[in-house]
Amino acid sequence: MTREVRLAFVGAGTVAEMHGRGVSGVPNVRLAGAYDVDRRKAKAITSRFGGRVFDSLEEVLCDRDVDAVHVLTPVDHHVSQAIACLRAGKHVLLEKPVANTHEELALLQSVAKGAGRVCMPAHNYIYAPSVRRAKRLVETGKLGQITSLWILYNIFHSEQAAENYGGVVRAVCTHHAYSVLYLLGRPRRVSAVASRIRDRQASREEQAMIVCEMESGAIANLWSSFAADDPTSDPWAVVYKVLGTNGGVSYSWHEAQFNDEGGPAWGMPCYEESFVEEIDHFVNQCILADGLPLSTLDDAADALSILTAAERSIAKADALATVVYGE
Repeated sequence: MTREVRLAFVGAGTVAEMHGRGVSGVPNVRLAGAYDVDRRKAKAITSRFGGRVFDSLEEVLCDRDVDAVHVLTPVDHHVSQAIACLRAGKHVLLEKPVANTHEELALLQSVAKGAGRVCMPAHNYIYAPSVRRAKRLVETGKLGQITSLWILYNIFHSEQAAENYGGVVRAVCTHHAYSVLYLLGRPRRVSAVASRIRDRQASREEQAMIVCEMESGAIANLWSSFAADDPTSDPWAVVYKVLGTNGGVSYSWHEAQFNDEGGPAWGMPCYEESFVEEIDHFVNQCILADGLPLSTLDDAADALSILTAAERSIAKADALATVVYGE
């Protein structure tokens, strides 16, 4: 019989709902409880998905029945909380963006290695079965020489929600960046533009386009927008498309949809299922079988390098920026 693994959540905000649904979808995983500085949020999560309310991070760390922790707090708290969990002997699933700097990512790697524990980036999009199939088709050469990759994101966020998430480059294009790495490898150079639609004076960008030049000559086109949904007959809420000289593969979150209040992209099973697949991999492949994540802390560092280059390009008004990895 497969061993049951008990998880705790540190942070019980919006994304904790999807992590809770993900935990509920993996048979040998149980939620031990949740901690949040706002106790009401932790209570809401545990009332839905089980477990108890922890009154502090220290209480989570001291609970010997907790095998692993999902760190779901804002990015500025990620590294310190993940390190505390690792040093307490807990495995860690760490929400994206994982960290703000390469120095922080290197520290996480060092602590995880020293503790002998898994520290896995929560790069959930690539755990979707359709994206994994695309990876296999690329790797086996079934699509021929890859010519282009398209990752499109158009999901309206209210002003309040957008304010909570920040600009789309770090908040959304992190998904795009680790997906490029997973499907095609490291880009060589990028160019990028960004815009604000509703509040032209706001510091956060609402839309961004990042064009990546791959070593092979393929071009990856990464678009994200909080400004509008796509109500057309062929909606581009979230779409992946890989084209090659011998074929292509596509994936869309609109493969299925239902009414579900509560957050952007809720009611899209492809989004929800990516959390189930991610948590299943974290527990059953990484923790119990000593396997590797599909996207590692090294990939998180490379994704940060891509976004940093994109930000340099935006600041220089469309200039091509070489991606400098590890800085």
